[in-house]
Amino acid sequence: MATEQAGVDEPMTRGAVSTHDADGAAGRPSPFAPPQWASDTGRWGWIIIAVVLVAVCAFVVLAAIKLVVVAALFAVLIGGTFLPVVDWLARHHVKRWIAAFLVVIFLIALAVGICLVVLYGLVNQWPEVQDNLQKAWDSIQKSLNSTTVSKEQMDSAKATLQNVLKNAASGATSAIGDLIGGIAGLIFGVFISINILVWVLIQGREIGGWASRHMPPAPQPVAYAMLANSARFFRGYIYGSTIVGLFNGAVILVGALVIGVPLAATLGLVAWLTNYIPYFGAIISGALAVLVAWGAGGPSMGIPMLIIVIIANGFLQTLVSQFALGSALNLHPLSVLFATTAGGILFGAMGGVFAAPFLKIGLDSYGLMKGAGLFGAVPVPESGDEPGAGEPSAVPPEDAPA
Repeated sequence: MATEQAGVDEPMTRGAVSTHDADGAAGRPSPFAPPQWASDTGRWGWIIIAVVLVAVCAFVVLAAIKLVVVAALFAVLIGGTFLPVVDWLARHHVKRWIAAFLVVIFLIALAVGICLVVLYGLVNQWPEVQDNLQKAWDSIQKSLNSTTVSKEQMDSAKATLQNVLKNAASGATSAIGDLIGGIAGLIFGVFISINILVWVLIQGREIGGWASRHMPPAPQPVAYAMLANSARFFRGYIYGSTIVGLFNGAVILVGALVIGVPLAATLGLVAWLTNYIPYFGAIISGALAVLVAWGAGGPSMGIPMLIIVIIANGFLQTLVSQFALGSALNLHPLSVLFATTAGGILFGAMGGVFAAPFLKIGLDSYGLMKGAGLFGAVPVPESGDEPGAGEPSAVPPEDAPA
């Protein structure tokens, strides 16, 4: 019995000792092991490097397919704005694809009609504008001849101007090639945008439902709510920009009528439409207004028109746009100002157009995902709140509001 007991206890004793030794060896820190803070720093460093590399790759890909991305963004912007119109027609027994084509045809006809109106006014007024510009140039030359400028100085200025024109003419071929390429790219972009727009109007909700099921880690109801709210914010941006454009166009129209500038209605219309293009739109409409005024009445009309353009596109437009877009997107006016300015500096006119709605989309998406517990524990509702009041609705995509 003693032998058997010893035979049984001996392995257990050896096992206990070996286990103890192993634990002890595993518990002893290695003299070459890095401290915890260094391990955490290295781990986060690699994470940051991976994020930067992914961002750089994304920017490179977007730059390569910039034309398609811009066309898709404008298609989604316009599609989200006019999707309720297609829904209304569909509720009144119009087939959805027919309603989508009717909306697209209306938009194309509206754009063509506005362009024709502007071109018609400019073509009719151009002989008078050209005649007044020639008179203004003759007046400038007469003023220069009556001064004490010597003939040598005049000849030097003339030679400099001829060299500038010669250099400009030498680069005209490449400029024309760039212009043709730009026009071809614009036509292709409009074609792509119209095709995407048609599908957004016809199957916008189905596309949103499919996309919401492929947006991990956000749950499908949360992802669909993010997409639906994005369409609503795009509509708010369009409505706010329309209000700002109407105000700007009205200021130009009234100012042109008071001064007596021809084509007042056309100038107001151009100021309204170009308002949808941040920065560059104001330059285009303002230059056109001042050119027409100067050509029609010389400095007596051109200088007052320039002052009105500066006032309309400066302080007044900034003030109105901050409150109009801020109210439409439920953002503070300073947030709209900083977002638009930063977007324009970083990404040009496109950044200025989409900065404010993208800021609102980002804030709203963060709130929805935080409410779903993706960034920690789900916040406890305050007393008096109904349970689930802040949670996204789990309405099926085909019945969910846009």
